[in-house]
Amino acid sequence: MPNKFISGIITSPPYNITTKRKDVYYNNGYSDIDNLTEEEYIEKRLLEFIEFERILKDDGVICYNLSYHNQNPILPTLLMVEIHKRTGLTMADTITWKKTHAIPFQTSPTKLSRICELVYIIVKKDSLNSFRTNKVVSKVNEKTGQKFYKNYTNYIEAKNNDGIKSKLKAAYSEDLVSKLIDIYFPEESLIYDPFSGLGTTARSCEKLNRNYIGSEIDSEIYQS
Repeated sequence: MPNKFISGIITSPPYNITTKRKDVYYNNGYSDIDNLTEEEYIEKRLLEFIEFERILKDDGVICYNLSYHNQNPILPTLLMVEIHKRTGLTMADTITWKKTHAIPFQTSPTKLSRICELVYIIVKKDSLNSFRTNKVVSKVNEKTGQKFYKNYTNYIEAKNNDGIKSKLKAAYSEDLVSKLIDIYFPEESLIYDPFSGLGTTARSCEKLNRNYIGSEIDSEIYQS
């Protein structure tokens, strides 16, 4: 893609959770390429973020849904630190996504069943206070010109997934994507999903009149 080409990204990458788990009954998807060391995983994601920075418009937004393996819960945090240190991108916000159902099953004596995941909102450092959103102005102070916006919070309730049967089990929902689009992406936006999977982001963009580009390494997934 050309430099500064896309308005933003909505995606959920592999979580690096391919190791066999006792607390789930299914394959988590991406099993053949998602069994990396901590260092390998961070370096692989960083190479992607270097490209994201290049193709992202200066006022663009990345919505990055990333959960964690119960054996390495700190991995997403370590990745965010390296993105901040080693690219021109930084975290502008975090959104807590509350799902309908919690996973994994309650088989651990120490770990909690997760009903929430984080969506990291990432922007260019130079645009930390000026990146573009789709927030609606509710009123303007006539004396000062101060704008007040509709109430947008960093807490979203949305379905786990859309119930599509596939070997990719860790899909998110159109419900979640639509709510992210409503906050961050005006109608003329061009949204990219580098891990398109079942095409969830694409379907939401089509329904909400947003432009879309996607890529997916596994043809079996996107053809399902």
